[in-house]
Amino acid sequence: MPCECVALGIGANSAIYSVVRGIVLQPLPYEEPESLVMVWEHNVVRDQPTNVVAPANFITWSEKAASFTSLAAIAETSVTLTGNGEPERIGVVYSSASFFPMTGTTASLGRVFDASDDEPSVGTTMVLTDEFWQRRFNRDPTVLGETVSINGRPVEIIGVLPPGFSFPLPYSFNATGRQDAWMPQQFAASARTWRGRYLQILGRLQPDITLDQARGELSAMGLQLEQDFPDAQRGWTTNIVGLHQQTVGDVKTPLLILLGAVSFVLLIACANVGNLLLSRATGREQEIALRSALGASRHRVLQQVLTESLVLAVAGGAAGLLVTWLSVKGLVALGPTNLPRIDAIDVGTPVVLFTFLTAIVAGGLFGAIPAWKVSRMALRRVIASTGSRAGSGPTHTRTRHALVITEFALSLVLLTGAGLLIKSFTKLQEAGVGFDTANLLTAQIQLPNSSYPTRNERVRWFDQLVEQASAFPGVAQASAITWLPLAGGGSATSFWVNDRPIPEAGELPVADIRWIHPNYHTTMGIPLVAGRLFDNGDTPDGPLRVVVSKFLTDEFWPDEEPIGKMISMPWGDTLIAEIIGVVGDIRHEGAAQLPRSMLYWNHRQFQTNSNMTIVLRTAIDPIALVGTLRNAVLATDGNLPVYNIRTMDSYLGESLAQARFSMIALGLFAAMAMALACIGIFGVMSYSVSQRTKEIGIRMALGAQRSAVTQQIVKQGAILIGSAIFLGMVGSLALSRFLSGMVFEVTPSDPATFVVVSTGLAAVALAACYIPAHRASQVDPVIALKAE
Repeated sequence: MPCECVALGIGANSAIYSVVRGIVLQPLPYEEPESLVMVWEHNVVRDQPTNVVAPANFITWSEKAASFTSLAAIAETSVTLTGNGEPERIGVVYSSASFFPMTGTTASLGRVFDASDDEPSVGTTMVLTDEFWQRRFNRDPTVLGETVSINGRPVEIIGVLPPGFSFPLPYSFNATGRQDAWMPQQFAASARTWRGRYLQILGRLQPDITLDQARGELSAMGLQLEQDFPDAQRGWTTNIVGLHQQTVGDVKTPLLILLGAVSFVLLIACANVGNLLLSRATGREQEIALRSALGASRHRVLQQVLTESLVLAVAGGAAGLLVTWLSVKGLVALGPTNLPRIDAIDVGTPVVLFTFLTAIVAGGLFGAIPAWKVSRMALRRVIASTGSRAGSGPTHTRTRHALVITEFALSLVLLTGAGLLIKSFTKLQEAGVGFDTANLLTAQIQLPNSSYPTRNERVRWFDQLVEQASAFPGVAQASAITWLPLAGGGSATSFWVNDRPIPEAGELPVADIRWIHPNYHTTMGIPLVAGRLFDNGDTPDGPLRVVVSKFLTDEFWPDEEPIGKMISMPWGDTLIAEIIGVVGDIRHEGAAQLPRSMLYWNHRQFQTNSNMTIVLRTAIDPIALVGTLRNAVLATDGNLPVYNIRTMDSYLGESLAQARFSMIALGLFAAMAMALACIGIFGVMSYSVSQRTKEIGIRMALGAQRSAVTQQIVKQGAILIGSAIFLGMVGSLALSRFLSGMVFEVTPSDPATFVVVSTGLAAVALAACYIPAHRASQVDPVIALKAE
């Protein structure tokens, strides 16, 4: 049992350490990564701390900012590739040529693009990732110089990147989830515009420049830009974040909390083993006292007991390596799919060294108290030995009790944290996302502008597919939208309401915008709150109409009728539309995110996109219709790949994955801790009963009732449990502060959670006390006295 406890505690610690090391502690795999930063725009009026960047700002910074050795503009999307095989939707990253030198990346085959490739007057080039080169081209080196078609445009393949190369981007319109190729940005002269913020900027700071200095320079430039271009730049400034912080920021705190939690498990295991070793060591006091009397020094006795503890710890560490390996596999499998740097997680030499270092520290922890106790009292025992039971003195008892209290207090801290996360996850599920995700099949389709150059052609094609899909067996309804909820991506714009004074340009409100097929809301199950939805009367040449979300109307017309109100959007010559309907709010980025203002446009009246997601509400298993939908698209146009075919439930599960991972991981550690703590109190109470066998026998011989004996022993355990719960509550309040950013609609000091967890733990602990107490009450007084 001691070795198993140690192996469990050490293995769990090493597993979490391997995850933390791979994601948080290891430097990023780029040249001098500590000086790489991400540069964002920041709208102080709308309180948006992170926002993508306008092309003109990037060009201005590149020309004038002295804080950086170089800057690179990056944008990620997905495109349709044709040529050299079946049509395929691939993930592409567009970047400035400066990106590759900045990160120290060279091609493993051919070359990466350079400044000449950035010129819009030259042909377009492409660099493949090693994984895509393998999958699509079977690692054929003659692929260099080959031309493929990207969205109908010819593109030349000029190189292949090293194996495993990727670059994490917080904002992506890449529906494939893969980075298959890189292409140059090629800014045209018309790109010097402050409209259409969509770029993510990577920069390398000058060697002697700090983040604050760089922020100060760009902020000063922003003030000048605001004076020069007040309509576009008012209210905007900059925010600069280290690339490492940007990459791991969302998961760093949960992982560190899990590392702290699993350290508690190790401490509980050490307390358990320490209690057991204390019992064994005190049982050997006669032997050790005799050795002391024969000349063994206190230091030598201490060394002997600690050596035995360290041998046990190292054996536990060796077994813990297997636990580590299995745990890492499980954690990676349980982890969210968007966990950053997941490829860097492994059980390598640093993790092995950490495991054995932890084993040595653990051996010192659980061996120190027994060693100190035994070496301290050895000589006294040889002088005063009376044949009494070893380890029965008050000092030993207090030590064992203190260890048990520590175990239970730590267990309560972990259980409280797990309880808060469980309640938070339940709240997330109850909050929902504003529509019914069950039985929804989704699939994305991009129409190439070369084949469908006009808006009417694209609208007609999607309308025909929706009509055809509506007739599929097992389909209840079908529709389409530009950016699907929970799938990432989107578009937003400034607007104003026409019955109010128009705000200054930098203070205009912002709403998300979506282009939809008319029956989108009924297909998704988004309720109609007021007015009506789009119908066939909303013709392309008729008055422009819009459906808005309740969140928007609550902000602008909380006590008025919004139907018939007019809104304007500064697109082209300014679009003016009548509000005809109000629909329920959705949580586009997941249940944990608040709803936002939404503008839904009828794609028949106003459409600028060639990419839409088909949505099918089914009466059967949605996956059964994948082949039918794919065949219908290919029958219409054999060059159109249907990609990202998924159920809406899978998107919902993905949006909850990080919360679920934290809840399950902390819950497992808490359950492990509770089990160890219950084993600990069971062991202490059993040992206590064994020490009191003679006393119990005498009491029962004198007429004590069995129930009284049971109650007395359980009462002793209850005092320990009460003390542990008090200390654990204090520790739980401290832990709750760290969980504040991880819980949803739950206060970190939630009284109900504290009460339920402490009551449940107390009940389990009392059950662990009752077993040895009940056994003690069944002692035959005659047998007990004879044993003495």
